[in-house]
Order: sequence, then structure tokens, then C-alpha cells
Amino acid sequence: MSKTIAVVGAGPGIGMAVAERFGREGFNVALLARNPTALAGHASNLKDIGVGAAAFPTDVLDRVALANSIDEVISRFGSVDVLEYGPTPPPASMRLPRDTDVENEQFHLNLQVLGAIAAVRAVLPAMLERETGTLLFTTAASAQHPALITGSFGIAAGALLNYVRLLNKDLAANGVHAGLVSVAGLVAPPGKTAADNASDFPPGIPLVAAEDVAELHWRMHRDRDQVEVFAGDIDVLLANKQLY
Repeated sequence: MSKTIAVVGAGPGIGMAVAERFGREGFNVALLARNPTALAGHASNLKDIGVGAAAFPTDVLDRVALANSIDEVISRFGSVDVLEYGPTPPPASMRLPRDTDVENEQFHLNLQVLGAIAAVRAVLPAMLERETGTLLFTTAASAQHPALITGSFGIAAGALLNYVRLLNKDLAANGVHAGLVSVAGLVAPPGKTAADNASDFPPGIPLVAAEDVAELHWRMHRDRDQVEVFAGDIDVLLANKQLY
């Protein structure tokens, strides 16, 4: 029986790269995100390369809807063996620490942390029963190295990182591995560059290929020996004094 990965926050960059990487290993792929038209196109592209895929439109900010969509994934494919959670906030939502207010930070916490908890709660009971499973998360290097220009995002990213660390400690003895990939740069979608997004950030930020992020996720699932890794060269990013 084929295994299934649920990609939450599936977009044209990391989400699709992860979907393709696991799909090449024989996984069915469930794509979850808000835009039904874009999701349908992503699922169709996966099917064109021989990956069993389906779209499940949902909003990660609506915890009930997210849980219901994951239940639909399980009904369709039989299980969720790997969860990858990585919704990306819009650049306009990121604020300097001095400009961060309760409403803005609540948005980031809802998107990164509370949505992640809701997704885990939906898949974890069956993983614990089977005594196997993988919980993967994607965020930015701001989780470990907060940057001023992404201040409000970094607060939530740090909270997500600590959640993943705790999950790993709590679940390892039960056969469930939790790990996080932090992206040290701007993501270039498969076959493209990140030039379209570069205008939202200072110059000099390195590009990170979405395929490289996906490969780290695959190794984390396969080898189960790492809790957190950087995609890209963190030293190059930290050398950018406009950020750190």
C-alpha cells in the first residue's frame, strides 16, 4: 500500500518541490491550501509526471476546516504517513519589532504555530497507533536568527521551532519523528529564480532552490536523525548586515 504525504500550505515553490520529491519515492500526495484553482493545477501537474495526487482546498487559519480537510485526505488515501507544514506569510505582513502589534503577531502565530498544532492534532493519533510517522515543518532562518525586517514573523518562527523540538523529544520513543527545515534565503521555485520576490527584501540575500529544501525534507524523513537543518548557507545570510 502506498504511503501518503499531506503538504499543508502547498504552493508553487517549496510545497510543490516537496510533493514531487516524495512523489518520486512512490508517495501519494495530498495538497492543502486556500486557492482551489491553483491547487487543482498543482495536482494536475503531479499527475502528469505519474504521481498520485489530489487537491483539498482549505484555510489553515480555520482550524476546524483544516482538521476536516485532513480527515478527507485520510478517507481518500487511507492514511497520512508524512505531514509537511509550511504556509508562507505575505511579505507585507512582516513588521519591525517596534511596529509589531497584537493583531499582526496573532496573524503570524495563527499561521505558523496554531495552524501547525491543528494539523499535527489531526494526523498524530493514527501515527501513534501505527507507531510510525513523520512530522515535517518549513520556516525561515528567522526561527534561529531573528532579523529586524521580518521581526513579527520571527517571533512566531521561533515559537514553531520550539514546538518542533518538543515534539521530537516527546514522540521519538513512539516511532514518530518531527523535524524542521529553516530556509536561509529567498526561495527559487522549481525551474525558476526568486527575482519576483527579491524586490520585497534588501539586496544580497542568497537564493535557495526549492528542490534543495525538498531534498532536506526527504532525508529528514528517511534518515530520522536530524531535528533541524538549514537550507542554504546560513553564514552567507548572517553576513548581510542589513538583516543582522
